[in-house]
Amino acid sequence: MKLYRIGSIILLGVFSAYASVIDIFTPVGENHTCNTQISMILKQSYQHYPSITASQKLILSTQAQIEAAKWNYFPTPSVDFSQGNSGRRGETYRIDQPVWTGGRLDAMSELAYARGDEAKYTLGESAYDLSQRVLNVLEVFIQADGEVKAFEQGKKDLESLSKMLSRRVEAGVSSESDEALIESRMYQIESDLITAKRRYDMAKSQLELLIGKKMRCRINFKRDTLLHKAFTFREAEKEMLRTHPTLKKKRAQIAIAQAEKKSADAVVMPNVSLRAEHQRGSLYTNDPVNNETVAYVAISFNPGAGFSAMSNIESAKYKVLQARDDLRTSEQVLKDGLLRDFSDYRSARSRLESVQHMITSSKAVLESYKRLFLAGKKQWLDLVNASREVTMNYVTLATLRASIIISAYRLSLDTGKLQFDIKGK
Repeated sequence: MKLYRIGSIILLGVFSAYASVIDIFTPVGENHTCNTQISMILKQSYQHYPSITASQKLILSTQAQIEAAKWNYFPTPSVDFSQGNSGRRGETYRIDQPVWTGGRLDAMSELAYARGDEAKYTLGESAYDLSQRVLNVLEVFIQADGEVKAFEQGKKDLESLSKMLSRRVEAGVSSESDEALIESRMYQIESDLITAKRRYDMAKSQLELLIGKKMRCRINFKRDTLLHKAFTFREAEKEMLRTHPTLKKKRAQIAIAQAEKKSADAVVMPNVSLRAEHQRGSLYTNDPVNNETVAYVAISFNPGAGFSAMSNIESAKYKVLQARDDLRTSEQVLKDGLLRDFSDYRSARSRLESVQHMITSSKAVLESYKRLFLAGKKQWLDLVNASREVTMNYVTLATLRASIIISAYRLSLDTGKLQFDIKGK
């Protein structure tokens, strides 16, 4: 019993030693001559993808609208030419300077600035959505890379077992039916390997479409600081509500609705302007040299047909309320997504150690079964199943590894720690 306990302690110590050396941050890809990081891949996608350039053009458009709104405070020139009967002709040259518009000009200015903010945050939202697409593809890419390596190693293990079995069959100590079993398992792992390689190649092609160039470097995680940041849900939630571009865009849309409400209110107010006119000729007299220059204060009032102005004010009021409800809805949706990302990250992290121990123990069991099989105390099926278990544990680790890496990046993206590094052109 004492020997058993001592052996168990030594075996557990060996398991722990093996588990500690399993590195989940090994590079992904085939090229060993150059390295890149996920943040660099994201930056390349920002520089290439058309949704980003479209948002940048929208910013340029709103900047022009802001400049146009500023000019509304300046005098407005106008010229009228009229031609009547008997050669009568009139010309009017006029300049109008707004003095008081009931808030209409201020509303137009506020609307232009709010649309500029919306365009700026639309750019951030486009970068966020693109980042999510890239991260989704990267998760498949990283997972498939681990699966390919796991199945390739599993294939090598089966080939080694097949060679051992061939020698035993030739020596007459193993049956040919055991060869059929190893052959079927070889076909199985070949199929798994082909599927994993196809997923890897598909994900790689999708990444190349997103970044607009070939993936020539492997992805290195060793110096990636974003993978080692500590997260608590409350802090992450607070940062997300403060920095998320979708919420900033929703707040800009509230400002737009408020400016439109202010503009609707101004319709029922009179406009006061200072006007200077010079008239030459007239449609009502035959005097071609009739010249007159006047300056006066003009008051105009145009509330629209019937009570349409009041209906427009009511409509604008509800648009403000709708925009505020949209903001609260977006907050709830984003909180739900953050909770899911946080749960995925914590779950993957908590499972990592157990999966590493599963790999170590299954490898130790495989080596033990090899010895017991040679001693005649284990069946060939037990040995082949043990080899398959090692392979599938590595496949589980590949899934877990991809989840840890990408969940960490999603949390950094959600909480504003991942900078987009793009501007409106």
